[in-house]
This record gives sequence, C-alpha cells and structure tokens, in this order.
Amino acid sequence: MIVDLGVLIKNIPGYDFSMDGFGDRLRLQKTVYLLQAFGIYLGYDFSWYLRGPYCTSLTINGFALNDMYGNIPDGLEAKFQSAHKQGAFRRFRSFIKGKNTDQLEILASLHYLKQTGMSDEDAKSKVEQKQERFTRKDVESMWQELSGQGLA
Repeated sequence: MIVDLGVLIKNIPGYDFSMDGFGDRLRLQKTVYLLQAFGIYLGYDFSWYLRGPYCTSLTINGFALNDMYGNIPDGLEAKFQSAHKQGAFRRFRSFIKGKNTDQLEILASLHYLKQTGMSDEDAKSKVEQKQERFTRKDVESMWQELSGQGLA
C-alpha cells in the first residue's frame, strides 16, 4: 500500500512530496482523498475532521513513505496500467494541476459532505464556514470544478 501510494504521488506533476509540515500532510490527505474520488481506490477510509476528510492510516503511511520515497520507482507499476485506471489518473492529474492546498481542502470537503447525503447548499455553507479565508466565491468555483467532473 505504501509503495502504491508513492508510485502514484511520484507521477503527479509538480507534487513535491514531504511530510515535514502541517501543510504537507494536509495536501497529502486531500490529494489521496480526491484520487480515490476519481476511482483509484488505495484502501484509505476517510472520516470528517476539522479540516475535512481525514484518514489516520494515511498519515501513518505518509510518514513511512517519507523514509523510503527516494527508493520508489519512477514509472507506474503494472497494477496502474489498465486503461480505466490510466484514464482516471490522467483526469485526476489534470484536475488538480495548479491547485493549492486551500483549493484541495475545499474540493475534498465538498465532495465528502455530498457523499454523506448533505444538500448542495448545506455542503457549500459548511465548507465556507470552516475556514475564515474561504469565501463563497472560492467554494462556488471549486463546486463548479467538481460538477464538471461529475463529482458533485
């Protein structure tokens, strides 16, 4: 599971993997949550926490990966070579390209709340209220991006 995680992270253009700071760990949580939302399930189960979807075992595995990241192969392993997974991974990489950690947090939070059955408006309001710096415009923009992928 840790090697699979490392292989995928290594194949996300521009992703500078680290577990050094809180922002690094938050980015990993939201990136993997969204990766699974795109259909590449790595076995992580998320629950709601202060900053949105969170998985304790992912944090543990992230620290283990930190120690071995330099030894992870650069290419995608055979298990990720199926046409379905390649297509999902391409869509995912295109979707998160250029997004900052706040945007990933908004996206993952909106998706998670929708999966719990929360209404669109309630999900947007909850995410907007979660961080003072999240504006309605930010939330609406990320909602539109999720909708465009069929994830809202």
